[in-house]
Amino acid sequence: MAKRALSASTAGLTWDVFAELAGIEPRAFKSYRMPEDSKDFRTMPPHARAAIEALIVRANSTALAEECAPYTIAPSLVIPALAALVMRLARYSVVEGRLIAGTSRVPGSSAGLTPEDRRALALVSRECLTNGLVDFGAEIHVLLEACTQPLGTWLKIDDVRSQGLDLTVLIHADEGVPTYEAQELAAGFSTLTSSLEEQLFMKLSEQLKQFPEQDADAYYTNIREFVVRNPICTPHDLNRLDISSLLWTVLQQECYQPVPDSWAIGGEVPICAHCHNAMRPGNLGLICRTAACATDLPPLVGSRLPARGMLRVSRGIRRYWVEPGFDEIRMFDRLRAQDIPCSLYPHRDRVDIAINDTIGLDLKSYTSPEMLGQKLRRSIAGLAYYDARIIVLPDRTLTNVPSYLIRLKAAAERVDVQFMGFTQAAQFVESEWRHA
Repeated sequence: MAKRALSASTAGLTWDVFAELAGIEPRAFKSYRMPEDSKDFRTMPPHARAAIEALIVRANSTALAEECAPYTIAPSLVIPALAALVMRLARYSVVEGRLIAGTSRVPGSSAGLTPEDRRALALVSRECLTNGLVDFGAEIHVLLEACTQPLGTWLKIDDVRSQGLDLTVLIHADEGVPTYEAQELAAGFSTLTSSLEEQLFMKLSEQLKQFPEQDADAYYTNIREFVVRNPICTPHDLNRLDISSLLWTVLQQECYQPVPDSWAIGGEVPICAHCHNAMRPGNLGLICRTAACATDLPPLVGSRLPARGMLRVSRGIRRYWVEPGFDEIRMFDRLRAQDIPCSLYPHRDRVDIAINDTIGLDLKSYTSPEMLGQKLRRSIAGLAYYDARIIVLPDRTLTNVPSYLIRLKAAAERVDVQFMGFTQAAQFVESEWRHA
């Protein structure tokens, strides 16, 4: 993406010239571009990433002193710049617990927008005004609210249509945290060196490093499975979890918080019979707060628990563990019910489910097949450890997004991975096991 942007102003831009402009030794620069599973791959250090981003700014922007001045930046940068803005503000809000303010940040203050944030807002304003749209970049809270809606409904520009991002949402409306698509779009543009998920679970990861590898793997699986199966619980439920006291403290402080009074109905919280999350009033009665459950299964109250003293998972945990975990647990329980030897989140989430250490299943919840394909084209991560590698998509996603699997295969450009819907993947594993 950076090379395309710079090519517009730098004639004959080869990769070696690009490396020279960024001040990076060409051989090192080449290793950053290798696939992650290559023996020659090296992770790009933060200062190298910053040098490349600085090149883009210098090559394409006008006077930076005026925060909202028009910028002569290639239009293709507006979407990754917007996604990077969402990721930065999510770090302030979700990880650090700060309020997002529309004022400019001043020295010594941690609140307000940085010049980098202002430049992203200016880019959005430029695209909106150029295309005759409402100026969503004029105020940060207006822009963030718009990001909870599909890009195709408010940012009606050619880049959104050409990249297949019409249905892509950058911020989950209920939890106010970035989507997987936002993280992927920001990759390579944001100066953040770790994903929001990694930042959220940093304390847990640090504590796990203190244990022998086998124990740490088991603790991780126990904790994550407990959280997914118990998005609502009591302190007594937490006490029954067989883990180290250090991990128990992290789990209580980082993953759970008191149930708000607004969730109570007559002093009680209705609990979903399917996923055990809380339920809330809807137009036609109670509906589950887990979006995947509410979409796939009929509403059914399993129990009603006193609201006082109850705990719920925090919003980041709810989005990155509980929501995708709905399908992961369903798949795991289905296979285990047929005595298929499967393990959940093995080796600290190398894959979501492993069958007999030969088949790896990774369940993905991307609305955009192009964004997921781009991620997989770069790396298949832990799936590389398995003979059979399967990316599993929710059946509801394949129903709602036209030609999802065809578009995903074209975008991923991988022949070493199979792409299947939830039902197809379950049937495939069951068939393979019967004939083994």
